[in-house]
Amino acid sequence: MTVAVVVADEQDVGKFGRYLAEILRAEGLADLEIVGLTSPRLHDLTKFATVVVARSRPSREQTDRLRAFAKGGGRLVLVRPSYYLARAFGLAPASTMVAPAYLRPLGTSPIANALPQEAIETHVPADSYAPEALPAEAVEVARLYADVGTPTSFPAIIELPFGDGRVVVFTYDLAQAVALIRQGDPNRVGGRGLGAGEPYRIQDLLTGYADSGCWHLPQADLHAAMLVNAVNQVATFPQPRMWYYPEPAHRSVLVLDSDDDWSASEHFDALLGAVDAHGGKITVYLMSGTSRETVASPEKVAEWRARGHSFGVHHDPSDPSYGGEDPEEVIVDLVRKDLADFDRHYGGVPTTNRNHCLAWKGYVDVPKVYAELGVRMDLNSVGAGPSWLKYLTGSARPMRFVDVDGTVVDCFQQSTQAYDDLAVKGLLSADPRGQASLTRKLMEEKVTRYYSPLSMLSHPVSFFTYSRTYMELCWQAARELGMPIWSAFEWADFVVARDQARINDATCTDGVLRCRVTGRSPAGALTIMLPVASDRVTRATVDTEAVPVTGLDVFGWPSSLIPIRVDHDRASPHEIAVETC
Repeated sequence: MTVAVVVADEQDVGKFGRYLAEILRAEGLADLEIVGLTSPRLHDLTKFATVVVARSRPSREQTDRLRAFAKGGGRLVLVRPSYYLARAFGLAPASTMVAPAYLRPLGTSPIANALPQEAIETHVPADSYAPEALPAEAVEVARLYADVGTPTSFPAIIELPFGDGRVVVFTYDLAQAVALIRQGDPNRVGGRGLGAGEPYRIQDLLTGYADSGCWHLPQADLHAAMLVNAVNQVATFPQPRMWYYPEPAHRSVLVLDSDDDWSASEHFDALLGAVDAHGGKITVYLMSGTSRETVASPEKVAEWRARGHSFGVHHDPSDPSYGGEDPEEVIVDLVRKDLADFDRHYGGVPTTNRNHCLAWKGYVDVPKVYAELGVRMDLNSVGAGPSWLKYLTGSARPMRFVDVDGTVVDCFQQSTQAYDDLAVKGLLSADPRGQASLTRKLMEEKVTRYYSPLSMLSHPVSFFTYSRTYMELCWQAARELGMPIWSAFEWADFVVARDQARINDATCTDGVLRCRVTGRSPAGALTIMLPVASDRVTRATVDTEAVPVTGLDVFGWPSSLIPIRVDHDRASPHEIAVETC
């Protein structure tokens, strides 16, 4: 292992430690080991190229071990260190905090200098450190702000030498910040913030909580980028990561799905035929409930599946057959019933899901049930209303849900940014070309800067009656920008395969980085990313065969993308060697 994440599961402040590791895995660091703060492994950290310490309260002995590790040449990333741990590394806590804090990346370090120099949210407190008492040679990576426009004098992220090692300090709990940005405020559970009435939605946890002045930025993704850049900055040798997509040429993908909403047969035929014509695939969620059934018969679904499209369930807890019961009281039992019915009628457990009218329950009650039943990805997080084409959840990347106690839920959250439901009917009817132009700008931003997917929803009835021009212009733009059009099932299958892939035995000796990549991919390929400029790579091989190297700047880091051909269904090992000058 080359990266360790030190966690303190037994401490009340340490509950998001494992989610910190989840963030690093989502960023592709697949050579990762979780080390308990009380584990004997803490006694010898020298095997690790970087050690990331999640928020915790180390004892005096544990603090001394971390300090000795860094002083002897070890590399540390400290996430909201305790008062005593911070003092052990020469920082001067001001015994105050900014709560909740914003932070603004600065151009003073590679950790943040290529990110938007704008303030972003954390939703959590950040500790204040006296700026005039920072250790010699310390670099302020980001500055704390009281709100989106009001700077403080305190650093948010600090980079400093310590003995023969290097340390980066995040003054806030980055893991909890990412959870709250992506999933909203758990204290709002059951309330209404969106202003859309029934049913209760995950958007009700975010609207009025997420600062609308930051919606144009993928805030959660930027926090994650700074964390992985901190690892890059201090690691003893370049850390290989899994690229976000199967091929080096992929900078983004368009993830396409559809909600049935009682569409007619001609509506389905028009939508699926148009997707075929654009070389794409789509996932359709079929209506549940007994009051009004979908027109998609098992025979029609079999025909559409043969063309490469996929189908899931559009659970409807507001169906009149439930006698006006609160949808939150109905939805869990309904999901179980619907999935069993779907398996009987159509075969299989759907890979992904979206509920009718985005119905939700609790904080993560719905994804917990999906995880239990085998549904791997949820797409109920939609940028509704004024957050159209923006980042209401602060992210477009897939990542597992996390509960309020820090428990990671084995179901991925994928936000949807573009759609064609009645909320935007006026926009798409009056100005389809203008809205398609705005969507293309969002795609261009993803392809050139953020490398995140665009999830797009098209209802068959909406496509047939008013959104066809908008949708087809967007699909055309995706193809022009090199974005494959994948169904939600295809995307989820790749996300799961990438998550399960592993990088092992990474070493760097005499300018040659070696590692073993073990994995599979439904696309037949995986790509690793090495934070080394491509003009420094003289040769790259996979299983001793030379492969091309693609250069790309990733969040300010000149990097090399190296393709690996893998099996579709079976995880197999591949030996990688990269020679650098």
